[in-house]
Amino acid sequence: MEKNKKKLFTTGELASLCNIHRKTLLFYDRLGLIKPEFIDDNGYRYYARRQFFSLEIILALRKLDISLPEIGEYLNNKSTSNYKDLLAKHANILDQLLLNLQKMRSELSDRINFLENTEALPVESVHLTAEAEEYLFLSDPVPQNADLKIRTKISAQHLSTLADYVTFNNHVSGYILDKTAFIAGKRPHTKYFYQSFSQPFDSPYFFLKAAGSYATIYFEGIYCSYGKPYVTMLYQYLQDNNLQAVSDLYMTSIRNHWVTNDNGSYLNKLSVKVKK
Repeated sequence: MEKNKKKLFTTGELASLCNIHRKTLLFYDRLGLIKPEFIDDNGYRYYARRQFFSLEIILALRKLDISLPEIGEYLNNKSTSNYKDLLAKHANILDQLLLNLQKMRSELSDRINFLENTEALPVESVHLTAEAEEYLFLSDPVPQNADLKIRTKISAQHLSTLADYVTFNNHVSGYILDKTAFIAGKRPHTKYFYQSFSQPFDSPYFFLKAAGSYATIYFEGIYCSYGKPYVTMLYQYLQDNNLQAVSDLYMTSIRNHWVTNDNGSYLNKLSVKVKK
């Protein structure tokens, strides 16, 4: 074999031919994906043309993000049928990736449009609005007397569960507040946290906020510190206009920690579905 060295490639030569680092070639060697044709007495590795062909396959399949174990399995079982099956499997993966990317792009567009439509909202005045259906993703129930730590745990679990359903959280979050306390003239407690979406999806946490006429007020600041007088204003508006609350209250955080560090400049929407 010594006399045939000139017909073989050193590690550096083969790596250079394929535009990879020699350490990458040695890594593939250690994994058993490619083996030298010959190792001399000094430990130098020499590769033949067939190892070049194997390396060509490895590098091409890695560009398709096919895993090294899958590549190794294919190299040991090459055939037209197996090659077709390997490509078909990853074509399906790419199709799903494209769907996820398209979904994410749609979610980003929804968020951009939402932000553009919140720049000139009327603040601190109650008005009636006709609202379309809205799709909410609910948390587990929030105990009435839950402290901040418990509420944070429920919120964190809510966001973790949400991640199983959406690629991008659009950050339109809020609370569902108890109607019973509100119509009694009391400050309502939080029943659920929610995230709002433009499209429904299959989940036991999915909730449809009904279309209809809503009494609505926008206010700045965080709800727990600044919300009470606006709940009172909303309640008084219903009394003055002979309106009846027919839903829980929805406290939607429109401008929050995603866009400002000053919680006094948060922007919120407090609304309740009403009828005469």
